[in-house]
This record gives sequence, structure tokens and C-alpha cells, in this order.
Amino acid sequence: MSLIFSTEEGWIISHLQYLNDIYKTVKNGNTQCSLIFNETLFEINSQYLRQNQVTQCDQHEGIPLQHKSRKRKRTKLLPEEDLKEINYVKQAFNQIISSAKAGGLFSSNVMSDNNEAARLASQTFYQDTFSGEEEYFYGCNDMDVAIISEAKDKKYVFPNKCSFYCYDVRDVARKLELNNQYDFILLDPPWWNKSIRRKKTRYLEASYKMMYNEELARIPIGKLLCSNGLVAIWCTNAPSHLHSIFHNIFPSWGITYRAKWYWIKVTQEGGTTCNFNLALGKQPYELLVLGSVLNGNEINIPDGKLLISVPSAVHSHKPPLTEVLQEYLPNEPKCLEIFARYLLPKWTSWGLEVLKFQHLSLYTVIEETKEAQNSNNMDVNKLIS
Repeated sequence: MSLIFSTEEGWIISHLQYLNDIYKTVKNGNTQCSLIFNETLFEINSQYLRQNQVTQCDQHEGIPLQHKSRKRKRTKLLPEEDLKEINYVKQAFNQIISSAKAGGLFSSNVMSDNNEAARLASQTFYQDTFSGEEEYFYGCNDMDVAIISEAKDKKYVFPNKCSFYCYDVRDVARKLELNNQYDFILLDPPWWNKSIRRKKTRYLEASYKMMYNEELARIPIGKLLCSNGLVAIWCTNAPSHLHSIFHNIFPSWGITYRAKWYWIKVTQEGGTTCNFNLALGKQPYELLVLGSVLNGNEINIPDGKLLISVPSAVHSHKPPLTEVLQEYLPNEPKCLEIFARYLLPKWTSWGLEVLKFQHLSLYTVIEETKEAQNSNNMDVNKLIS
């Protein structure tokens, strides 16, 4: 559903296509409909520029690039090992994109406006769904079809066979059975960083609670994961976080490192959303670090794979991993996501904003014509405690 291109180096994923596919059939009361995700949020038509950069580009339009930028102090390059890694990612990325464009993927006639529509849609979404109050609840959709229902006086879409917990991660041991039940656990931690700390002061709607690495290490992953289980954790490029995963978090969980993959964020034209940086600074990719249970059966996971996709403009809306990981998991895996902000079919999701991206305002309801076969409508509110 989500894979639109595949090579030995990695995959190109359509997050938008995946969302539209899983909600092709949705029960809405006594009617049947389908949902279309707000595609404006994926209208990433250029690299992201700060407002002062946009102004400079407008003022100097037509002037050769080397005369546009001010002289900067000479910056220190990253360590040689990091430069080799960046060079590998860049070369693999160029190979995949070149093949994809030859096959007709990506548009060559995109109007560049610094992603203005996507930025505005993201800001509107956060403002419309912001709640300063913390609410704790759990629920599920036991049906074989996705449904639209109310929860906490708001309308959401719930994928089939999902369950969810809106609690602090420190409550995992009290709410979930610690009986090594999950084949796959995905985490998208709220890493402590200065950017989010600044955002809290000026853009509260898009901020979230951050956690120290020592707190992440105390999550009982080892008691939730089965003996042949796989763990994947999204990580920024901050060396301190990676060091903590390898030397603190994974060992505390009883997990051994297996592979590191790279999520490359691209525009609709196939270019990166920012340049590859040879000095300390922002990169056009995030990391997915994979591990498995210590002394468990060996899982042969290739290292250095690339996941390429046009990102959603809403923060932390990660691309789906269901299809790229299916060959490393059982046929019907039990999957858990911690720090989730959305729900997935047949998954258990845990997070303080677990219904964030299920809000019906993100979707357009269409084809509401067929009467649902089963008028036995499930009310999610009845299952929320």
C-alpha cells in the first residue's frame, strides 16, 4: 500500500497513499464511506527556508548564488566517520532517486512557495486540536472495518482491530501485561532538545513533553517483547542520543543493536528538504535504529537501508513501516507503538497524544452512499475508561 519504489538500497514510501488505502472503507454510523487525507499537508514543494532566507532570495533574485550568501565563519567539519556515513547516505539516495525519476516518479513542474500551504494547514490543525488539559483513557475498535466515532466530544477515525492507551509512558507496567507478548515494538521518543524547548515558549500547540534519556531506559521493553522480537526507535542525529541508545537504553532493555536505517525527507520534485551538512547541523534525514532481544534468535536485518518519502508538515508524523518490516516479522505480528500520535490497523498504540492524527478534521469524507451492512454500530466512547 505504501511502497511505490524499491531497490537494494531502500524504498520510496508514499505516506499519503498509505493513509488513503487503509481508510477506503469506513463505517460512519449506518452508512459506509471512504476517507481522503488532507493532501495539502504533503505539499512539500521546496526546501524549508526561514523567513529571513526567503526575503534575501527575493531581494537578490537573478544574482548568482555565490553572491547571495554572506560570508560565514569557517565551520569545523564533522569527524571522518560521520562524513563517510553522510557520503554513503547521499550516494545511495542519489542512486534511488535517479532510478525513480527514470521510472516516472516525482514531478518536475512544482510551484515553489516555501511550502506555504502545507505550513498553514499544519498550523491550523494544531490550533484546532490543541488541548492544554491532560486526559487519560483507553479503548479499542474490535471490528474488522475502520469506524468514525466520538471520543471525548471530538470525532475521530479508528482503524480496524486497533487498541489504544492515552497514558504517560511511566504507567506502561500498570496498564499492559508484561508477558513478552509483542513481536515488534516501535518508539518515537520525545527526545530532549533545544528546538522543542524554544517552540514551547512561542508555539505551544505544536510542543510536547520531552524526556531525558535516563527515563527512556527505564521503560520495560524487555518484559513486553517476545524472545524473537524486534525493536525500532526513531532518533535524531544528535550524537548524545545515539550514544545513549547504544550504551544505555538498549542495554537496559536487554536489546542488542542490529542495524541503522535512514529516513530521507524529500520534496515533491525528489530533492532533499535541506542540504546534506558536512558540519554539525541539520540533516535531511532522521535515523531508525533497530535491535533485537539479547541471546534471541538471530534476525538478519540489513544495515544502511534508506526510507525515502515526502514528509507530512505536521510534527512527528512518521512514515508507515508496516510493509518494509514485514519480511522480518511473523505473518500476523503483534505490534506496539510507544509515544504514538496515531493508530494503525491491528496495532496497540500508547501515548499522551495517541489520537492526535486520527482527528476527523484531517480527512475528507466521501462516497457516503452505501448503507452499512451491520447496523450494530460500535461506540468507542463505551470502551473508553
